[in-house]
Amino acid sequence: MTRGIRSIVGGLAAVFASVSAGWAADAPRFSYTQPMEGVYKQFWAAEELVALDSYAGQPHRLYVEGQGKLGEFHGVLSLDCETPQSSSWLAESDYLSSESVPTEVIEGLRATWCAE
Repeated sequence: MTRGIRSIVGGLAAVFASVSAGWAADAPRFSYTQPMEGVYKQFWAAEELVALDSYAGQPHRLYVEGQGKLGEFHGVLSLDCETPQSSSWLAESDYLSSESVPTEVIEGLRATWCAE
């Protein structure tokens, strides 16, 4: 099962990298630098994956990436603005789990995509 998730997340990361260059400059993006001990940091970033078929109230699908002192994280979050408890991770990397994503990142994602 873990290998399958790794493959999905890796595939999404490749798609994200190739598609993001063509996204509009005004598309929402999020970044956060998590301070760690000493001079170390963990960098977090997110962009919305483009939905082929969307409707009002549909959860945002966000590609979330973390790199730094804690290690690498790659995940896809279904961010439900109308019902926050319905938000869920659709895929996440092996090394760091979604439990490693700090509260500040989740709050920042909600502020970026749910404040519209």
